Amino acid sequence: MFFILLLGLSSLFVAGAAAYFSVLGIATLFIGSYYQVMVMAASLEFGKLIAASYLHRYWSQTSWWLKTYLCSAVIALMIVTSIGIFGYLSAAYQVNSSKFGQIDSKISLVESQKVVLAQEVEQNNKRVEMLNEIRKTQEERVQQAGNYKAPREQAYAAIEKANNELQTLNARNQELQQEQFNKDNEIIELKREISQAKDIGTFKFFADFINKPLDNVVIWFIIVLMFVFDPLAVSLVLAFNTAVVNRFGVPKKNTTGSPISPQEKKETNTQTPSSEQTVATGIVATGYAIPKKELK
Repeated sequence: MFFILLLGLSSLFVAGAAAYFSVLGIATLFIGSYYQVMVMAASLEFGKLIAASYLHRYWSQTSWWLKTYLCSAVIALMIVTSIGIFGYLSAAYQVNSSKFGQIDSKISLVESQKVVLAQEVEQNNKRVEMLNEIRKTQEERVQQAGNYKAPREQAYAAIEKANNELQTLNARNQELQQEQFNKDNEIIELKREISQAKDIGTFKFFADFINKPLDNVVIWFIIVLMFVFDPLAVSLVLAFNTAVVNRFGVPKKNTTGSPISPQEKKETNTQTPSSEQTVATGIVATGYAIPKKELK
């Protein structure tokens, strides 16, 4: 008995949750008549469960056309319920998806800025190598000039110019490295903001793990819930009907297949001969008198 109650509560809870999500999802779709659509969707959800229970209990006593229609209606309403659940969950996801989309856009922008900084650093390093070669060449030219003043002055001027440009490039590289460091910290903060969010953070981690877009992972998760939620609710309602029938029994049926009424049951009991009546009938038929001791 306790398990039957537990099964009934489970079916009621699952069916109620599925109806709640479905009703809100359908009503949100037709926002212009929100409350009217909620009443309509709720009545259809209740009628679906009652129709499924009726088919389960009175399948053999129902005409074929009514069974066909009710089966089609239950299946169609299960599809409608699943679509409503999908709409509700997807709308709830899109609220946070837009925020995460903005964060991903910021991360992509910072990453592109880091690429530009890295390219400038690389160009500066190439220029530094070139200037070092120029300065080395000019120093050799100074040594080769000997006592000639003009070549030596030209070489010193070229070395001085190279030194000034090297100082400028080194200072610029330091600034670029500091900017890269700041960009890295900015990316870390943005990713920390994603990891601290518990609503989509888990899906984001799983999407990164399987290298799939976050939207695709969430959509497939919702589809799995959609195909499990309402069918499970209907199945639990039918299981509860079966458990109740098995626990409390099924009314006996007569030869026509309909349940025996109380009046028919009384007449049947009245017409059934007792054991003493059977013995007396046998005595009269055979003409044999049974002693009282044997009767006792």
